[in-house]
Amino acid sequence: MLAGSVSMFFGGILAARSEKDLYLADAKREAYEIEHEPEEERIELKTFYRNKGLSNTEAEMVVNKVTSTPKGWLEDLLIHELHIHKGELSNQYKKGGTIGISFLIGALVPLLPYYLFAVKHESLLTSLLTSLSFLFVVGAWKGNIVKKNIWRSGIEMLLVGIAGSLTLYIIGTFLGFI
Repeated sequence: MLAGSVSMFFGGILAARSEKDLYLADAKREAYEIEHEPEEERIELKTFYRNKGLSNTEAEMVVNKVTSTPKGWLEDLLIHELHIHKGELSNQYKKGGTIGISFLIGALVPLLPYYLFAVKHESLLTSLLTSLSFLFVVGAWKGNIVKKNIWRSGIEMLLVGIAGSLTLYIIGTFLGFI
């Protein structure tokens, strides 16, 4: 549980750092293209705005405004061509911490009953009921956050958790761990 949590923490840090590195590499490449191939980059933006429904004249006006500053030009290309924005990049330590703590809590839920009850049967039953309830509550919470049906979202999370557990149980049985 702790090893997985620490691993997830560092994995989250690396994921956020990779996302930032990719953004910076793309920004550098686009900045180079703006400097060395400005007309092609203007055409790309104009095409994007034409595809959004603007007339040639309107698209030309928007592109002229956007490309009036190198910073605005670069930002617009990154947003529209690559679908990324610097503001969407997350703090690598916050992301790592969130992922690590989430893993720790998720792993603790099914294990806690084994620390609380000495009888294996009670521990197993409590772990199962607690885990299933936890999966449903987390799914319903997610549904509430994203404004979807909480029952459907809760059941979906529950079914995914059950499918994952059954898959791992079958693999464990096949490998001789169970």
